[in-house]
Amino acid sequence: MDRKLIFLPKKYYLVIGDKFELFYRGVIRAFNPYQYYICVECQRGFYYPRYYTYTPKDGEEGEYELTLRVYDNFGELIEEDKTILVVEAPSKPTKEVTVLCIGDSLTSGGYWTAEGYRRVTHTGGEPEGLGFNSSLNMIGTNKKEVDGEIIGHEGYGCWHWKSFISTNGPTRTSAVWIKVDKHNLTEADQHSVWVNQGRKWILETIEKDQLKFKRGEENNGWNPSVEGIMEPFENVVHEEKLEIKSYEYETGNPFWREDIKDIDFKWYLEKNNFKEPELIYILLSWNGLYVPYDSEFKLHSENAPILLEKIHKDLPNAKIRIMGITLPSITGGISANYGCKGPYHDLMGDLFTCFNYNKWLEDLCESDKYKDFMEFVEVKSQFDIEYNIPYQMAKVNARCDETEMLGNNGLHPLVRGYNQIGDVFYRSLIHEIKKF
Repeated sequence: MDRKLIFLPKKYYLVIGDKFELFYRGVIRAFNPYQYYICVECQRGFYYPRYYTYTPKDGEEGEYELTLRVYDNFGELIEEDKTILVVEAPSKPTKEVTVLCIGDSLTSGGYWTAEGYRRVTHTGGEPEGLGFNSSLNMIGTNKKEVDGEIIGHEGYGCWHWKSFISTNGPTRTSAVWIKVDKHNLTEADQHSVWVNQGRKWILETIEKDQLKFKRGEENNGWNPSVEGIMEPFENVVHEEKLEIKSYEYETGNPFWREDIKDIDFKWYLEKNNFKEPELIYILLSWNGLYVPYDSEFKLHSENAPILLEKIHKDLPNAKIRIMGITLPSITGGISANYGCKGPYHDLMGDLFTCFNYNKWLEDLCESDKYKDFMEFVEVKSQFDIEYNIPYQMAKVNARCDETEMLGNNGLHPLVRGYNQIGDVFYRSLIHEIKKF
């Protein structure tokens, strides 16, 4: 295992008037990065105990080198690394730019795509939008409303790279959507285990009137019926039984063309009457990263190139931007979802896997094969994993009424966390649409 401590990307894009924050947890691969003295050196900005921040002002366009150093408690330098802050002023493109966003459950709700779109095209809000109306065309068969407008994306809970190159039809591992009249489930209930007709189901996605469950242990039959009552079984916070109105298995892959038994992006665009995208953003995926301290990512390393090369073959003019994954909960959310055994339960192992995987994505984008049309967009260090993932205030022990923060979701952010990912998307969009 390598002993590298600091993982800074090659560059960050910043926007005039937009507050940039770089959280140390997202760049220092350590269970507790605050055990070190962290010092940031840069011509602009300020560094604080948890993060560095800089809000560029008019006239500060340009590139600034940032150095992050880690010292031990005796003032001895342990390691340092550098990155470049690229500061740009927003500029409305001369044409409408079409964007396609692809992802898993972090994308399925459409939150980060909507926030990036809002900040570019709408006025008002917090942070205030630029009002570059008619500058972006967000395509996709899944829809999200943004202040009365409808935009699209292709986000699917529990999917990964392989899912987007596989058959469109249901399989023995297909997830199921159930319709309900009402429920009181929240982010705290994600990944809880439920039972219907003796089969275990794991709650993946929560919407107002429907819920998505993936298969639980030994639930591998060919589309078993899901009827009657869904009963809470394990790790459920809101334990009210669910009355099932109807169910439908996810058939999924919007890019799959059955007559050729392959994915076809030109066919996808024609079928849905979408314009050809100039920009494609992909955020994949914690799904499949179940090996602690992983550095090989066998499932993703085999399938990601297939999807990427197929996109480039069908849409050679599109620029692909690969967004990194966020850190897992460090306040208990991993254990709340996965207990003390099995995949993902080793938090330190998850942290190492996350850092290693993001570095693998960046290296993939910078390889000779892909560098002309791909670029890595670092997310985890611009995401506040300590405060923007679900938690509750729980008693510190059974005999004391004082409370402490206790995570209750391992991987999925609060809405404000999704919006923070949207901020990263916004900064990247501002850099990209200047070219049009």
